[in-house]
Amino acid sequence: MMQQEIIDQFSSLSEGKLTTQEWLSWFSDHQDDVEKICGRTAFLKIKPKESFSGVRNLYIGQLGAFDWLKSLKINVDFSDLYKKGWEREFDDFCKAEKQKEIQLQKDVEHKFGYLKDYYPKFFGQLTKSYSNSDVIEAGIQQDFIPNIEKELSIKLPDDLITWYRNVSVLKLEGLEINCNELSVETIQKKQYLVLGEFWLYGDGDQLLYSLETQNIYIFAHENAPPKVIKIASSLSDLIEKKIVFYLKEYES
Repeated sequence: MMQQEIIDQFSSLSEGKLTTQEWLSWFSDHQDDVEKICGRTAFLKIKPKESFSGVRNLYIGQLGAFDWLKSLKINVDFSDLYKKGWEREFDDFCKAEKQKEIQLQKDVEHKFGYLKDYYPKFFGQLTKSYSNSDVIEAGIQQDFIPNIEKELSIKLPDDLITWYRNVSVLKLEGLEINCNELSVETIQKKQYLVLGEFWLYGDGDQLLYSLETQNIYIFAHENAPPKVIKIASSLSDLIEKKIVFYLKEYES
């Protein structure tokens, strides 16, 4: 391929005369020649990206082609056709994402609206960060509470009962609280309820509840030595403050 053929094709691209299929097909057939004649840097600027849409590849290819032509002091018109097409596509994408967000809020309201009465901040954050990979299962019946207490030989505190009556299983990224896996463990000579896992300091960190103080702790097992770290003064603070803050950080 001669340089003039590339100049002609790049000029047509700069002037907005090529369709997506025409440009992608031509580039696929001649990319080795483009890299050889234009150089590696220009080639990478022009080369279509697999993750980009057709009109976006037209636009970035146009920008790269126009710059290369300018480097040869070749003057061509620069059409805004592809730019406008990409802007319309991006605007449509943003509208679709906004619609998904609105629908998500409706779904969360429908599924978990009852949480507003007990955990309003947690519920509010769910409307922003809940995804289909998250698991929130409805609470257990009151008559199931004595079974848990009998199995563990303890009296469940009121705040835990309230939580389990509303949410039996909570699985978010790096966090799991499951009443079906509640256990009692002695860690560093103190007894705790193991509510689940909360990976604040390392994968697999246990989430602990002190029956004595009702404080919430993390067992940072990867510390040297392993350490029990207080993260909340109550279960309510855990749900309404610590977990809400965690979800906000994860969301950003």
